[in-house]
Amino acid sequence: MQFNSIKKTCLTLSLAVMTLSGCQIVSPIFVDYYGVRRDVATWINKQPLLSMQQKRSMAQLSRAQQPIIRLDFNDQEKLVSVARANEAAMYCANQHLSARQIQRLQKQIFPEDALHKLSLLEQQALHITLTEQEKRCD
Repeated sequence: MQFNSIKKTCLTLSLAVMTLSGCQIVSPIFVDYYGVRRDVATWINKQPLLSMQQKRSMAQLSRAQQPIIRLDFNDQEKLVSVARANEAAMYCANQHLSARQIQRLQKQIFPEDALHKLSLLEQQALHITLTEQEKRCD
């Protein structure tokens, strides 16, 4: 009798472990990493305590912030476009992520010498007001 009970417990535990580890393998299906650098996408996917919605928010923010690294601040049209995309992604990220989680992600996106570009862009974007359509989150 006791052997059958142990056997059932082991089987249940094994199924639970396989199910949980399977979520990590399958999660790229539920998160659109298209347009996200591979190293950043891998880092996001390996964060074990994030929900799928949080991972989607991180991917959206990554797509919006990656162009900042190579942004020419003299090109006003491109500057406004990137600033609007960044503001929309930050709006969505703030719905699902903590400030600490956003900072950790930004450390993955930006090389140390490019973080100052993010602050410059955020200063430029102070006057931007998002439309309801721009506030749509992934």
